[in-house]
Amino acid sequence: MTTAKNHLQLSIDTLPETVLLPGDPGRIEEIAAFLQNVRQVGNHRGYITIVGEYKGTKVAACSSGMGGPSVEIAVVELKRYGVRRIIRIGTSGGIGENVLPGDLVVLNGCIRYSGTADLFVPVNFPAISDFRTALLLEEKAKKAGVPVHFGMGLSLDSFYATKTHLVEEGFPSMIEKDLGLWKNSGALQLDMEAATLFVLSSLLHIQAGAICTVASNLLRNIRPEIPPSNANAIKAACETVKGLYETEERGKRQWGSNG
Repeated sequence: MTTAKNHLQLSIDTLPETVLLPGDPGRIEEIAAFLQNVRQVGNHRGYITIVGEYKGTKVAACSSGMGGPSVEIAVVELKRYGVRRIIRIGTSGGIGENVLPGDLVVLNGCIRYSGTADLFVPVNFPAISDFRTALLLEEKAKKAGVPVHFGMGLSLDSFYATKTHLVEEGFPSMIEKDLGLWKNSGALQLDMEAATLFVLSSLLHIQAGAICTVASNLLRNIRPEIPPSNANAIKAACETVKGLYETEERGKRQWGSNG
């Protein structure tokens, strides 16, 4: 019998149905500050996992590391623990003219430069979020009092290919010259994880959403010395978890009463 690989190494058999998925393991501590009854149930290879409650609704959080390959492992293995909804809480580089540090971006889909996703399905398979999750994320994010952008992102398996000046002058890149094209096509931001999350979640029948805090604007070269706080994105995601749970419970009661 073949035994499935387990990178998460959790100390429990099942997780809450909804997981918040930050990339940075350090962001798990930030998320924990918004939750009650928090306990750590995993810490292996950078995948730190906690469970807790937000205003009475059970939720988990798991760090996914950087890039598509790490997200792939997290999503596949979270599914084994009973997870059926994932909300990415990330950071990103703004591409849109008015997508500035401290703003929030809620993604309805991604332009794919994801080698990880390409190994599962053809490139014309869409990388899209769950629309109910995305719309509720936008609604909750608007309560933060900062600009909220809703739309497409650009997601690729590289950090430096869009910032070759940080490597050396004249360093080659197949994507950097196209950033202006994608901005003009409506891309709001750049990240490394969302496309892989959306594609794998679609294949695994997981409802996925993503909200990102803008850390910089790449094309306008705006980067604050002190990174913006993730608090607004975390709160919006937690409120979305609660809202989705309440909507489902109302639906169950309605169908039950009609039966």
